Amino acid sequence: MTQIDRRQLLAGAATLAAAPFTAARAQEAWPSRPIKYIVPYTPGGGSDIVSRILTATISGLPGGPQFVIENRPGAGGNIGVKAIADAPPDGYTIGVITIATHGVNPTLYQNLPYDPLNDFTMISQLNLQPIVVAVNADSPIRTLADLLRNTGPDARELTFGTGGNGLSGHAAGELLRQRSGVKMIHVPYRGSSGAWADLLGGRIDLIVDNVATAVPHAQAGRARILGVSSRQPMPGVDAPTIGSLVPGYVVDSWNVLAGPKGMPAAIVNRLATWVGQAMTVPALRARFTELSLIQPENTSSEFAANFVREQIAMWAPVVREAGMRVD
Repeated sequence: MTQIDRRQLLAGAATLAAAPFTAARAQEAWPSRPIKYIVPYTPGGGSDIVSRILTATISGLPGGPQFVIENRPGAGGNIGVKAIADAPPDGYTIGVITIATHGVNPTLYQNLPYDPLNDFTMISQLNLQPIVVAVNADSPIRTLADLLRNTGPDARELTFGTGGNGLSGHAAGELLRQRSGVKMIHVPYRGSSGAWADLLGGRIDLIVDNVATAVPHAQAGRARILGVSSRQPMPGVDAPTIGSLVPGYVVDSWNVLAGPKGMPAAIVNRLATWVGQAMTVPALRARFTELSLIQPENTSSEFAANFVREQIAMWAPVVREAGMRVD
């Protein structure tokens, strides 16, 4: 009986000794199949476009993996990011999180189906995109200064349209109202195309939307951009920064690459390295410039994690003060 126990003990010890080696070998082999990349919005939106540009570029790098993009829209992005959080942390399911899912939604939703920090591994920031405030070309509001004079009890309540409750335009508009005292009220749409149709048709006063969507309307003479939310003036945008007249006002829509909690550090670092390499590819840089996207100043996982924490802290008081809610 003693001999049998000894043999079993030795076999068990051998198995334990081999386990780290086997795990290491499996990690070295990653990725051995395409990586699922979840976008929590419909095809054709800003996060989807950024994700497709990025994954195509990474796949073209030496040794770059293949990706399968899966659009999982719904509930302000919550459905898709919940799927990221629930995936095995093996590096084969990652996705994009945004200013909505990890900036505004943690305060906007009373029963968020995920913990925005503890349920995720932050991998790399992908981009920033400023927001603009724009009017119909025929609007009597000619400049940002004109808009900022619309304050006080006798001012008319201006309507500002956005692509929906809780999205970047809504948050940016509410922050502008809080910081400047401009009298205006939110009008949400199911996507920014409806908001633009009503702005151009004269049915709302303002629109707050991503710069890439606004520039074509301004270039065509249909709309006038009053101000841009970036820290510095944007090339191709004939408008001042909002912060030049509203001190401290800086807002960017953004995308961050993330995966479920517990991803191996080696895989996270490899993905972040690929993102950094992709950002140096001339074709990606040109496409980002064309879309008015700002490349991240740092593509490390540590920077991404700190950035997301800062965004949650930034937007929580804005959401509460504005009484922002979902229908």
